[in-house]
Amino acid sequence: MSGLVARDGEQAHENIVEELQGGSPPFDPLMSMNWHWTNEALRCGGLYLMAVDAEANPANDGHYCPICEFVKHLEGFDAPASIGTIADQMAAHARSEGLIPSVS
Repeated sequence: MSGLVARDGEQAHENIVEELQGGSPPFDPLMSMNWHWTNEALRCGGLYLMAVDAEANPANDGHYCPICEFVKHLEGFDAPASIGTIADQMAAHARSEGLIPSVS
């Protein structure tokens, strides 16, 4: 699926702007996963995740990591398995749209 991922942050930004303006940017599985985790973290944890806390998150310029928050607050959360599940869903979507070949 790497061929579907924006080539850099500038391209990803252009795609977001296009979508916000009502356009149809190409499917980007990496950005889709990013927004999935961000939306789920906000839904489950709340708006504090949009804040910056340099003390709580010194290694991330103060920004919260949605997956790290699930690991900290959701007992039994298995990050690798959960990420893999969402990645599989992105791949299935890309296959259903004909963006990547089907697997036999």
